[in-house]
Amino acid sequence: MRDGFYEKDCLNKPVKRHLPGQLQVSSKLLAMLNCLPKTSERIFPTKYQNILECFCGVRKRAAQLQHNPRLLAVQFRSFRHWGGSMIAHYTNGNVLTVKKLLRHKRIENTMKYISMIHFKDDEFEATTATSVEEAKRVLSAGFDYVAQKDGVMLFRKPKRFK
Repeated sequence: MRDGFYEKDCLNKPVKRHLPGQLQVSSKLLAMLNCLPKTSERIFPTKYQNILECFCGVRKRAAQLQHNPRLLAVQFRSFRHWGGSMIAHYTNGNVLTVKKLLRHKRIENTMKYISMIHFKDDEFEATTATSVEEAKRVLSAGFDYVAQKDGVMLFRKPKRFK
């Protein structure tokens, strides 16, 4: 045990031929899970089909409430693709990091995330900083360092991530 965390608690099965994942969980979470009634081998005994039906119902209601039929195009895998693309963006296309975090067995499956998102210059919000304290505030607001010119540090972040 390290700092209130077990070293690693492994997931039992890979998802869709992916590598098995490893999660660090706290002893408090393990105690809470052990207090749940044991009706199955699984912690939350449900089937993918039930989860999918609930997701489709919520998606349909959201599309009706928002008067936005494009919400009906959102699928479970849309979240994974978006997440993989964001990991690729934030790691500057580091294929091995994306592969590891998405638990892919083959690097060919990871390559589609690397070239998926490209930002145009007008899709960025830019700011500057002249001191270390300003730079810390800008970095904590989600901006990425770009360059330094005449003692002024330049930062940017995609507009869609405000």
